[in-house]
Amino acid sequence: MNAEFKVTCYSSEGAVFTMEPVVEENGAEIRMTIPREQLCSPRLNKIRVETNLTRAKVGDEGYMFYPTNFGCAFVMTKFTERKVQDYEFESWLSATPVCGICENENALFCRVDKEAFDARFYVTFKNGIYSICPEFLFDGDEPDEDVVIVYHRMPGASYSDMARYYRQYQMEYRGCVPLKERVKRRDALRRAAEGMELRIRMGWKPIPTPVRHQTLENEPPMYVACDIAELNKIIDKMHEMGVGKAELCLVGWGPGGHDGRFPQQYPSDPRFGGDDELRKFIAKAQGYGYQVVCHTVSFGAYEIANNFDRDLLVKTKALDENGQPGLYVRTIYKKNGLNGGEPYCVCPKHAYETYAVKDLPVVRGYGFEGLHYIDELTAYVPEKCYDKKHPGSRRDNWKYNRKLAQLSRDLFGGYQSEGYMDYMNADLDAILYVGCVTRFPHPNYPIVDRGIPFWQLVYHGIVLSNPTSSTVNYPIKDRDLQLKFFEYGGRPVMYFNSKFGEDRNWMGDVDLFNKTDEEIEDSVRALKRAYDDYEALLYLQYEFMDDHRMIAPKVYRTTYSDGSVMTCDYNNFTYTLEKPGEAPRTVEMYKMKAPRSCVDKAADGNSNFTLMNN
Repeated sequence: MNAEFKVTCYSSEGAVFTMEPVVEENGAEIRMTIPREQLCSPRLNKIRVETNLTRAKVGDEGYMFYPTNFGCAFVMTKFTERKVQDYEFESWLSATPVCGICENENALFCRVDKEAFDARFYVTFKNGIYSICPEFLFDGDEPDEDVVIVYHRMPGASYSDMARYYRQYQMEYRGCVPLKERVKRRDALRRAAEGMELRIRMGWKPIPTPVRHQTLENEPPMYVACDIAELNKIIDKMHEMGVGKAELCLVGWGPGGHDGRFPQQYPSDPRFGGDDELRKFIAKAQGYGYQVVCHTVSFGAYEIANNFDRDLLVKTKALDENGQPGLYVRTIYKKNGLNGGEPYCVCPKHAYETYAVKDLPVVRGYGFEGLHYIDELTAYVPEKCYDKKHPGSRRDNWKYNRKLAQLSRDLFGGYQSEGYMDYMNADLDAILYVGCVTRFPHPNYPIVDRGIPFWQLVYHGIVLSNPTSSTVNYPIKDRDLQLKFFEYGGRPVMYFNSKFGEDRNWMGDVDLFNKTDEEIEDSVRALKRAYDDYEALLYLQYEFMDDHRMIAPKVYRTTYSDGSVMTCDYNNFTYTLEKPGEAPRTVEMYKMKAPRSCVDKAADGNSNFTLMNN
């Protein structure tokens, strides 16, 4: 197939025109370049790059895969006829900028090489034609660099083949280092890798917030979900039941609880028991052999914070009533606000230079050690900032995200966050969840046939991860969700009080609770099952996931780099592990008793998740 390209440009003044890219072919590689100079005059809102290389018609062999957004991660679309006849989908800005056409003679892998932070994918199914193409959103600004897209012909290749190719690229050119090498240099990472992640949400104010502009005088009351006395009961029961290794992450431990008064990070809210008791708890947990870390937020900003500064916030291109760049209010949280009120955003430059370098050492001083958690850094591409004193493009601000991760590693021993974007994976140790949608078909994605573990095929053995938000607390979830956890090679993430508002249930409608001795015992029993499961499979965390495929209806086989094979059968809800030199072992999924909820109905969610921060 000869490569054909069409580049459509949409100017800031509303004009639409095309331009010719530079196309170079070298063996199997096709490199398409649009020089930066061509993209500066006139100023452009966006460009779309269409090519026959990533186009197919109904009835063609194979399928295409692509990233959707934080909710879905990577998905597969077969080239079959559909009930829907006119479909288009625009992904969020994606810093995992790859897609592919697979398992036919025209198979190829597509990677956005430059200007990736302004890139997303535009997917269509119209008139029997499937198409996927990159778009670049410039917002009327000059781009940082040339636009470069690399297409690599791989006839007959599967998504697993392409993932191995991309993994090698990440290790050779993007600084990713295998987990088994990194744990030799960082004991905190080794200990985290060998234990589950246990998150405990300690408190929160109402959401949707009844007060968008909060002060100390009008701040809504905080619900204390888990105080320090209850934390002690949890770890005592864990120790008693034989949960030998775990990393505890305290969520909402600071003033005002979860998303309460950021960018203020400390002191701990006195309603939990106070700083002295918190330090004693951390020391006690470490004495049991557990690591203890905490959840902080670097970009959220609420007026109630004692260090709130409007001059340090992200500014918009649109001007305010004084003719100055306006304050950016975070789009995904604008409707309901957040627990702390109006959801402003700290400029990434100041998130690092003004706040983190001063505040994170103080947080470390409580005794926290392990994989420090900064919310959302791997879930969303950073916003542009138009403040003349601290302007920043998306690429500029990405560099500050990386600095935050590196600072966390140096101070605490490691770094973790929550989403699947791979622009930080050289500095990342663990992911809370890669995506939020587990089950397909899904009404929001009518041409998606199923999700695929492309991210895991690239990064398993490099970054620890839990598959989806739905596999948090997997032992008390439905059997298909449990099995998804094993199919995707997860590290367990267990969560006390994962729900905390009317629409804050994207991690599920069953939970772990701690208000009674019965609830703590039920919850820790679920932790013990996850601990035992993980002990048996821990060795796989240090291996690459080399192949994944469906071998029969609802039966999937995952092959690891040491030769281990895991077959997950959704017909019988079992997995079978074949480890070289050992007899196969089959494990049946079973749903454990979920602890009885003690949370008021107003804090419960419903089954229609909304993508919100965790």
